[in-house]
Amino acid sequence: MGALTLKVFSDELREWEFIEGEGIDPTDSFGVNLRLSIRENQVFLAEPNDPSTPWLTDKGRLFFEGMFDDSSTSMTNWESFFSDISELMYFIDHLNLHKRDVFSLIFAFENLSLETLNILYLLKQSCSLVELRKVDSHKGLNDFESDYQLNSSTEKAKLHLSTLGILVNTNPRYEGYVLNLSLRQRFLKGNFKLFNVGSVLDLTFPTYNLGSNFNVLKHLAEGTHLACQDVKNSEFPVIITNVELFKRSDAKIFTEVLKHVSVIDAAWNSTNVLNHNIGSAGIQSLSKFLPLSTEDLISFFGLYYINVSLGSTANMKKLIELHLLNIFQSKNTLLNKCFIDQNSVSVNEETYEKGQHKLFNNYFYLPASLFLEDNETYINTQGFIKRTTKLINFKKDSKTNWQITRKFYANSKSIAFFNNTKDNNLINFDCVNSFNFKNYTNFQFYAVQTLTSFSSYLTKKNKPFVKSSSPLLSTKTKVLNTKLKGWLDDFFNSNGKDSFSYNSYTLVNCSKIVRTSTTNFF
Repeated sequence: MGALTLKVFSDELREWEFIEGEGIDPTDSFGVNLRLSIRENQVFLAEPNDPSTPWLTDKGRLFFEGMFDDSSTSMTNWESFFSDISELMYFIDHLNLHKRDVFSLIFAFENLSLETLNILYLLKQSCSLVELRKVDSHKGLNDFESDYQLNSSTEKAKLHLSTLGILVNTNPRYEGYVLNLSLRQRFLKGNFKLFNVGSVLDLTFPTYNLGSNFNVLKHLAEGTHLACQDVKNSEFPVIITNVELFKRSDAKIFTEVLKHVSVIDAAWNSTNVLNHNIGSAGIQSLSKFLPLSTEDLISFFGLYYINVSLGSTANMKKLIELHLLNIFQSKNTLLNKCFIDQNSVSVNEETYEKGQHKLFNNYFYLPASLFLEDNETYINTQGFIKRTTKLINFKKDSKTNWQITRKFYANSKSIAFFNNTKDNNLINFDCVNSFNFKNYTNFQFYAVQTLTSFSSYLTKKNKPFVKSSSPLLSTKTKVLNTKLKGWLDDFFNSNGKDSFSYNSYTLVNCSKIVRTSTTNFF
């Protein structure tokens, strides 16, 4: 089963002493449902709760085991922080009014829930001093859901029809084990090849490595590669890549090259993008946020990081190191810049010490709640809505990301802006209650089925808009109730009117397909 069991579970604890709860695995982009056993605000047992995915990876086990850190931190004076940051914003607004250069407060985030992301988006709309940036440097498209998430071609029912899969710069065994299990099941049923463009992988089943550079795609487009014959003869090919591909400057021509070899079919819509974390699809579904760049580190008076570990982010490490080497010099810079770290653990204090007196002068640490200490909503890489419930209360002095951001949003309403006076006259939603705020964001930014107070909880999956060359209005077919229709119903649907229909060749083949699709390799 791959369950997490701490050492004290078998020696000191008993099952009847636990409180059962439901959660999700936050270590990948699928968010597999888990069954959690909790005692004294700690998770002692985590097991898969989804019959279709009876698996839990090493990352999931290590996450729940190392999530509870007893390291004590100093108490945070929340009122003093919000008072100081409001005064700083008021001063910068006056400074921007008299100077030509505009300084801004940059919010850099990663892996956020939909509630926190939407309140940040409302803050950006109501305050011109705020700029939103994502930490990842990829510039992928988000015009359609198929540009940033997995589509229906990776589902088991449709994957059974495919005879060819192409992996481009991705490792599904590490990045999305649910997808890797589906590919393995499809391979063991036969008549399926999997090509890999990238590093040599061990996916627990054979793959064919075509190379590790973009020249492979060039040869495929020119028709000079040995795999072109397999691509030409394949049925419903599936292409799987990840967001790392879009960090390249030439990534925009990726789909255009594959169109020349007829790998992408508009009706099949077989391009799939595998995300790294569970919050990536939700971030791209709301808006196209720009990545943090060198220009942002010149014209800013504060950097506000939310759920960001600078030590594990290559883009941020590179930008800060270049800035400390005085690569980016500007005559009009502020000396009193602040560094705000909103995270569950103070992991960025070392980075602040490197840039102290050069890049930053003030440091604020805001303790955020842990993963299971708040009711949050995410969109996974398949487009399904994943929700978490509050199960523990481990950190006493911390606040949730939504509470901190909402307080920041409320304080910005009390500031009288002079540089952009329109910010004082905007009508904004009063988001005191999180339940009403979820309904508001569903009405405002997402497609809902009903206009009820429970619409945010009734939504199970986003509705992808698929590009198609066919007209939007489908043609209607008129079917007459004739004898031929009855014969066809007997032959294909087995309505029982004809005894020969039970032994028809078509029905026998359909039965074989159904039995094959329902088997697995376990």
